[in-house]
Amino acid sequence: MAEDLKEKEIVESLCLEFDIDKLKEYLLQKFPNFNPKPGTLPGTFYEDGTFNDVEEVIRIGDVEINNYYSFCVFAIKYSNQLTSRTSKKKQFEIAKKLLRNLLYDAGFFVFFDQNGNFRFSLVYSNPIGTKREYSFYKRYTYYVEKGKPYRTIKKALIEMKTNTLEDIISAFSTLPLTKEFYDEIQRWYAWAIKEAVFPGGKIEENIIRLITRLIFVWFLKERGIIPEQIFDPNFLKNIVKDFGSKDYYYNVILQNLFFATLNNYPEERKFAKNESFPINRTEFMVKNLFRYQDKILIDEDEFLKIFEGVPFINGGLFECLDDFNEDGYGYIDGFSRNENRRAKLPDYLFFSDEKEVDLSRFYEDSKLRKVRGLINILKDYNWTVDESSPVDVEVSLDPELLGHIFENLLAVYNDEIQTTARKATGSYYTPKEIVDFMVEQALIEYFTDKTRLSKEKLEELFSYDENVVNLSEEERDDLMKAIRELKIIDPAVGSGAFPMGILHKLLFLLTKIDLEGRWGNDYEKKLYLIENSIYGVDIQPIAIQICKLRFFLSLIIDVEIDRNRRNYGIEPLPNLETKFVVANTLFKIKKPEVVQKMSLVDYVISGIKRELKELRFRYFRVKTSQEKKRIREKANYLRQELSAKLKSIGFEEE
Repeated sequence: MAEDLKEKEIVESLCLEFDIDKLKEYLLQKFPNFNPKPGTLPGTFYEDGTFNDVEEVIRIGDVEINNYYSFCVFAIKYSNQLTSRTSKKKQFEIAKKLLRNLLYDAGFFVFFDQNGNFRFSLVYSNPIGTKREYSFYKRYTYYVEKGKPYRTIKKALIEMKTNTLEDIISAFSTLPLTKEFYDEIQRWYAWAIKEAVFPGGKIEENIIRLITRLIFVWFLKERGIIPEQIFDPNFLKNIVKDFGSKDYYYNVILQNLFFATLNNYPEERKFAKNESFPINRTEFMVKNLFRYQDKILIDEDEFLKIFEGVPFINGGLFECLDDFNEDGYGYIDGFSRNENRRAKLPDYLFFSDEKEVDLSRFYEDSKLRKVRGLINILKDYNWTVDESSPVDVEVSLDPELLGHIFENLLAVYNDEIQTTARKATGSYYTPKEIVDFMVEQALIEYFTDKTRLSKEKLEELFSYDENVVNLSEEERDDLMKAIRELKIIDPAVGSGAFPMGILHKLLFLLTKIDLEGRWGNDYEKKLYLIENSIYGVDIQPIAIQICKLRFFLSLIIDVEIDRNRRNYGIEPLPNLETKFVVANTLFKIKKPEVVQKMSLVDYVISGIKRELKELRFRYFRVKTSQEKKRIREKANYLRQELSAKLKSIGFEEE
C-alpha cells in the first residue's frame, strides 16, 4: 500500500512539472528490471536534419521485459516551446530513427521543453512472427500542457502493468478513456433530459444537439479560437445575472456564442433592440443578433468585447433552428427573450460538483447515479483536434472518439435498441481497424478499375510502412485523375466513420503521389474532396448533425489564425447540408411500367436537375443566413416541380 501511494505521488509530481529526475524515479519504482544508462548521443546522429529544434537527446536507460523485447527510454529536450501540434510528425521520426539505429524494438520517448510541457510516447516496431519489421512502427502518445488536465496519463502511468510489451501497450489504449467519458456523458444526458426545458422539438434531440455544439466549441477552445474565461465561474459571476442559482448561463453565454458570435462576422455583431414588436419589427426573427441584455451585468459594448476574438465559423452547425412556419412560430432552440419561448437550462447542469441523482426512469432501475456539470466534465479530460491514424494514436479525446461516443448516444436515442443501449458500456460503433480495412478495400477496388495499377501495387501504396513505392508519372497522373472523379456515398452514415475514413485515406495517398503539391495544402485537399467526392445519408437528423461536426473539425484543424486579417484569416466553413442529408435509403421508388412522352419529359427533368446542381454548388460556399434561405426556397420549388413532372408520367406519389 505504501509503495502504491509513493508511486501515485511520483506520477502526480511528474505530471505537474516534468523533469528528468522525476522520470527516472518513476521508472525505478515501476519497472523492477529498469537499468539506468545515462548518456547523450554522438554528433553523427544529428547530421541529417531530423533533430532540428532539438537541444539535447538524453538516454535514460533500458527496461528488460519478460517476452524478450529490447526496450529503451529517451528524453528529448526541445529548444522551442512544445505545443500539442509542435513537430508532432518529426518527433515520431526521431523515435523511429533511435529505435532503428540502436536496434531497439520499443521505447518510451519523452519530448519536453523548459516550460514544463511534455509529450510522453510509446513507439514500437511491428513484429512479424519472431522477425522484427523495422519499416513499420506504431506510436501511442500523451501530450501534457503545464496547468492543464492530466488525469488520462496519470491514470495510465499508475495502472500500467509491466510484465510484457502487450501490458504496456494496453495502458495506452483509448478504449478505457472512451468508455469513461461516454459513461459520464450518458449520465449527464439522462439528467439533462429530465431538467432542461426547450420550447419545441424533441428534448432528446435538443440535448444531443447541445452536446454536439458545445463539444465543437471545446475543440475550438483547444485551438485558441474560443476564450477560456466563458467557462470560468469566477469570471461568469460578474457577467451573468444570478449566476449559479438561475438558468441564464445557457442563454447569456452559450446561445449568444452559438448563434450571434460563431454565426456572424466580428464587425457585424450587435444586440437586437430590447423593445416591443412595433419598434423591433425590423429585427424580428433575425437570429444572429445578441440577446438577453436584462440578464447581463455589464453594458453591451463590454459584453461584445468578450467575444471579439472569435471568428465567424459558418457551416450550419450554429444556425438557430427557431423559425416561422405554416403553423406559426416553430421555436426549437429557444433563442428568445419571450419567457414562454426561451430555452431554460439550470446553471447547475453545467457547473454542478459531483452529486447523486435519481435517474431511475431513464435506466429503468432504482439506483442513484453520480452526475456533475457538463463544463466540469469537459474540463477534466485531455483533448486533441487531430484524428488518430491506425499507426499514430493520440491518447486523448479526438473527433473520432467523439464519433464513437455519439454513436452510442444515438443508440440510446433509437427506439428499437434504446433499452439495451442504456445498459451497455459503449459498443455501438465500428472499430477503427475494421473501418480502415473497409475503406482500403473499397478504394483498392475502385482504383483497380479506374487505373492501370495492379492490386499489389495499390496495397503497397496504402500500407503504413516506410518502403518507397516507385510510380511512373503516368501512374501518378492516373491515380490523381481517379481521385478527382471519385464519388462515394454512405447510405447509413451514422456519425460519419466510413466517409471520414475515406477522407483520411485519400489524404494519406495524396502525400505519396502528389509530389509537386498540385492539390495544395491539407485544407485545400480536404475542401475539394468534401465538396466533390463524399456524400452521406441517414434517417436520423441528429446523426447527420454529428457527421457534419466531424467534417467541420477536420477542416478547422488546418486553418491558420492571423489576427491582422478579416475574420482573423479564417475562411468560414462550407455548408454541408447538401453533402450529408436526412433520408430513408431503404425507401424504393416505384417506376411506371410505361412512360409516355419520355423525350420531352427527359428534357424538362434534365433542366431541373441542372438547376438543382448549380444551387447545391452555390450553397456549399454561401455565407449569410438570408442567402441560404433564398437558395433553400428555390431548391424546394424546383424539387416540387420535379415531383410534379414525375407524377405526370406515372411515378407513384409516395
